[in-house]
Amino acid sequence: MLSAQLDDYDLGEVIGAGTVGTIYRATHRETGDLVAIKKLHTGISQDPLIRARFKRETVVMERLRHPNIVRSMGGGEHDNQLFYVMELLDGGTVKNLLESKGALHWPIVAEIGRQVCSALQFAHNHGVIHRDLKPSNLFLTRDAEVKLGDFGIARDLNSSDITSSGMTVGTHAYMAPEQITGDDNVSGKADLYSLGCCLYEMLVGHPPFQGEHFAQLFEKHLRVTAPRIRELLPHCPEPLDNIIAKLLEKQAEDRPFNARQVQAVMLQLDESQRTQEEGSPQQNDVPAAEAGRVKAEDSEAGNGGQALLQREIDMRFGGPARDIGWKQITVMLLALAAVIGFALAFGL
Repeated sequence: MLSAQLDDYDLGEVIGAGTVGTIYRATHRETGDLVAIKKLHTGISQDPLIRARFKRETVVMERLRHPNIVRSMGGGEHDNQLFYVMELLDGGTVKNLLESKGALHWPIVAEIGRQVCSALQFAHNHGVIHRDLKPSNLFLTRDAEVKLGDFGIARDLNSSDITSSGMTVGTHAYMAPEQITGDDNVSGKADLYSLGCCLYEMLVGHPPFQGEHFAQLFEKHLRVTAPRIRELLPHCPEPLDNIIAKLLEKQAEDRPFNARQVQAVMLQLDESQRTQEEGSPQQNDVPAAEAGRVKAEDSEAGNGGQALLQREIDMRFGGPARDIGWKQITVMLLALAAVIGFALAFGL
């Protein structure tokens, strides 16, 4: 395992910055391994509440070892500045993907949802509620893995809550009603509501509720029912539409029992269901340009959502980032030998 000592790394370019910290690309001096290091901003590094949250985030991330959660190598303090080391992810975020691509085809959304549900179920099983699930906190690898990150305002049920009672925390466009009202008994179902907001945005291109300021957003989260996905996108499978509607229920008890139940729906959206749910009768209600895109992407449906997600990531970065294997090298050498042989045979 790599060191958690800051002196063991050379800091490189800034790859991210938030309200409390800056993330750097870094290289381990002995092994050459690349990592990401998050450092608390100097100007707020002595604030007791911010320091406590940063330390809590470090502890939580060390405890949550899961393929769909950003892996932490630990952290500490260097020159009175808190930091922690984590894996470097090279595929951007779901937010980046939405900004470059726009709304995503439903098999990709289902695949992202499946992976996020796996992360949420693991976190909830270990007493951790994320409380800030949103597209910018869903990180991607170049191999189409989705990883949940940024546990800066997470609630750890195994220890006392740092957030004051009745205080509102989260990102306005994705906050569950019980987060908005400052409910002391916020559970993992708040994360499920946020997941519903994320899935909705991935499919439609914007969150279920929009407003000019937080008061308008809060009012809609509390009292307005979002339009059904199939009213906007008739080709969306009914099970996906139904589960998102359940995730967006105002009362926590009306939402799915847990993330595993949502994940089961994502897993059931297999190739046969895609053919059934996206047949030509439904496409008659879709605008011509959209129907053409749906038909083209349906032709690849047999590859599965992860393959389609892989394609979108590759397109965003201008091609795959996978190493050339021996098979590819052999083919290239044989082709080169054939060209040389042809040239020699004809005296070229």
